[in-house]
Amino acid sequence: MVEKPVTGILWWKPEQWEKAKQMSSDSHVFDDTYEDWKEGAEKALKNFQDLRITVYRIEIELDELVKWCKNQKMPIDSKARSRFVSMKVQKHHESQ
Repeated sequence: MVEKPVTGILWWKPEQWEKAKQMSSDSHVFDDTYEDWKEGAEKALKNFQDLRITVYRIEIELDELVKWCKNQKMPIDSKARSRFVSMKVQKHHESQ
């Protein structure tokens, strides 16, 4: 049996999005508003689903990301966020 591809999308809580933007070393890559980000994230989610890719919405706690980045000795940036989400997807997918 061939497994479907799996990926994840970091899903911000509205109250944490602005804090995350302020704390990130790459805040310039963030959308201007939470609403703009959410619209783009929902489009990306639909695109993955249309391609029949299993996609998990990974809602995180900002404090957990900050702690993880500190333990990994990584700045809070897109690379770290991506690695963090990948780790969460792997754990989630393996538990299914």
